[in-house]
Amino acid sequence: MPRRTGYRPGSPCWVDCITPDLDGTQRFYTELFGWQYTAEGPGYHLARLGGEIIGGTGAAPPGLPPVASWTVYLAAKDIDATSAEVRRLGGRIVMGPVATGADGRLCLAVDPDGAPVGFWEGHHDVGVVLADEAGAVCDFELRTPRPERAERFYGGLFGCSVRGEGTGLSLELDGTRLARITRTPPGEQPYWLPHFGATPDAVARAHALGATAPAPNDDLPAPVRLRDPWGAHFALTPPL
Repeated sequence: MPRRTGYRPGSPCWVDCITPDLDGTQRFYTELFGWQYTAEGPGYHLARLGGEIIGGTGAAPPGLPPVASWTVYLAAKDIDATSAEVRRLGGRIVMGPVATGADGRLCLAVDPDGAPVGFWEGHHDVGVVLADEAGAVCDFELRTPRPERAERFYGGLFGCSVRGEGTGLSLELDGTRLARITRTPPGEQPYWLPHFGATPDAVARAHALGATAPAPNDDLPAPVRLRDPWGAHFALTPPL
């Protein structure tokens, strides 16, 4: 089992799905990936695979639109300083920073092109523990209309740069690939997309469970973008 025990600042370190139907969402991902859940706080659960942490699921606060969403969090050494830089670089803080028990602090933001993103300052090094296998996070993707603007924002925060050409863009930090970048067409809402490792039958199983495709998709091994029954975007990809 590939295990991760630490994340450098700027690296995607956590994912969670906030949903208007926590029970239904958990059943969906359990049937798709075999996840189990342990309560972490009121309305929030850690998602586990084989006992190892792979992310979180939470109940949406009252008053929000009845749509689920996955959030990708980037590791931050000093979340107060990061929040100030988000504002200086043209982003917007939506929530926080706030403490999450004894584990650390988080804030939620929107980057200059409108992609929601989280930041996490952990009091311990560990975020997602199990990765890069079927049912766990295997990759991340920033879907944005202007990769060059994303480079200025995330580069200003952490020193990241965009590398590659055409459809082969990636966000890198000191030569390490953090995420793929897709230049989106006009009218598509920018967002961060978690990719989960999948077995060959996972796409058909996801559709049978009520997932839909936002655009025509190839089958695996190409990454397949889907929406769960409550609207949260995620992708399936072969494990690394």
